[in-house]
Amino acid sequence: MRRLFTALTLATLAAPAIATAQPLRQQVDAWRKQHEREILDEAFALFAIPNVASNPADIAKNVVFLTQAFAKRGVPLVPLRAASGGSPALFGELKAPGATRTVVFYAHFDGQPVAGGGWDHDPFTPKLNRYRNSAPTDDVPLPAPGDTVDPEVRIRARSASDDKGPIVAMLSALDAMKALGKQRSVNVKFFLEGEEEAGSNHLAEILRTNKDKLAADAWLFFDGPVHVSGAPQIVLGVRGVMGAEVTFYGANRALHSGHYGNWAPNPAVSAAHFVASLRDRDGRVLIPGFYTDVPAVSDEDTSLARALSTTDDSVRTSLGLSRTEADNAALGERIMQPALNLRGIRAGNVGSGASNAVPTSASVSIDFRLVPDQQPARIRRLLEAHLAQQGYTIVRDPNAATKSADRGRLAYVTYDSGYTAVRVPSATASVQAVKRVMARSYGREPFTLPILGGSLPLFHFVEQLGATVITVPTVNADNSQHAPNENLRIGNLWDGIALMTELMTTLGKEWGPRS
Repeated sequence: MRRLFTALTLATLAAPAIATAQPLRQQVDAWRKQHEREILDEAFALFAIPNVASNPADIAKNVVFLTQAFAKRGVPLVPLRAASGGSPALFGELKAPGATRTVVFYAHFDGQPVAGGGWDHDPFTPKLNRYRNSAPTDDVPLPAPGDTVDPEVRIRARSASDDKGPIVAMLSALDAMKALGKQRSVNVKFFLEGEEEAGSNHLAEILRTNKDKLAADAWLFFDGPVHVSGAPQIVLGVRGVMGAEVTFYGANRALHSGHYGNWAPNPAVSAAHFVASLRDRDGRVLIPGFYTDVPAVSDEDTSLARALSTTDDSVRTSLGLSRTEADNAALGERIMQPALNLRGIRAGNVGSGASNAVPTSASVSIDFRLVPDQQPARIRRLLEAHLAQQGYTIVRDPNAATKSADRGRLAYVTYDSGYTAVRVPSATASVQAVKRVMARSYGREPFTLPILGGSLPLFHFVEQLGATVITVPTVNADNSQHAPNENLRIGNLWDGIALMTELMTTLGKEWGPRS
């Protein structure tokens, strides 16, 4: 008996050494498989809290939940507020003995409205579903404690992917590290924004007021989707954005089209000609001077962008498109360029609501996507010069049109605040270190996206903190963010947990000490 006991004891003592020898991803996956139900229960509890960015009561409930959830992991969160108002951001930190590098993990906990229909259930009652062609099909029950769930199953709920899913991954990564006895190799700070979907209007003030507290070697943004193929990708920048609304006027009352149709100016026709003057059919912006500040795309960026476009044909097929603009140009290359999008035109009525009348006004809504060096203020000047060249007088007050003797030559123009593009060089040491950690965690090299097609207010972090900002997406590309049936693929959540564990544990070693 004694010899058997000794043998069993030695085997038991040796077991942790065998487990420790496994790659960290395998260790995290093994831990996670035993705790999937617990992870999903916490995710469901967070996703069930309404978080519409414009509703302070919603935001306050999320603040309470997240403060308690991080406190359970030994991370006290404190609210950071702007004196001018707005929702708070939540900040916490964990220091690592001997670490010389500090990174900030960013996500946002506010979300988009759900009004307008399209959901077949309460968007804040999370469900597990199978999906086919980006649409939910069968319901799936939660796994029993200790059981696992098919990674292709998805959590369907508002903000599951944008952007509460990554927060769940942060919490679970902290649990995994504790369970596995892993130590952080970097100091980690957490910054959870509470008004990203409302325009981040108070973010600059929060950052400026708390500059010392938020000092770091790099910010890692866990927002946005992985590559459309499902492969991991690291994003080095985002395009800037600026929206504009232009209203044209006709007579001060609707006119019979038979009596006045080819005599009174038609503002809908004015709007159509204006839109046609803005861009050609292949997306080139026609506003004079628009490309003056656009830098040439480097050979390296062109190569990186083309590597992203290996799935373009399948994406076209999935979207029901036989061709795309600029003679089927590579998507990766196209998002390296600035763009002008027509968001909508409003004039008169169509279909059963149509009448034989000349409308009194017509409005055009556009958004510009900007690349580094392009400034929203200059784009506004160019747009107004373009309107003036076409013979319009710019007005700032919509009531001015009612007082004018020449309504047909007025253009009422409004803008959103807009913001500039941000880009970090691919050779930056922090970028290369993050790529190596990602490659080890995913088991494959991530795509490098020089600049994201969409826009995020990253410029605030650069302007206020001088921050190096690296975007590390974790959620699935077909997540329907901002739309009905928003979802998070379970396998992407598992990947996020493993990646964040790996980043906290090994990034400092890959990066090296600060000199």
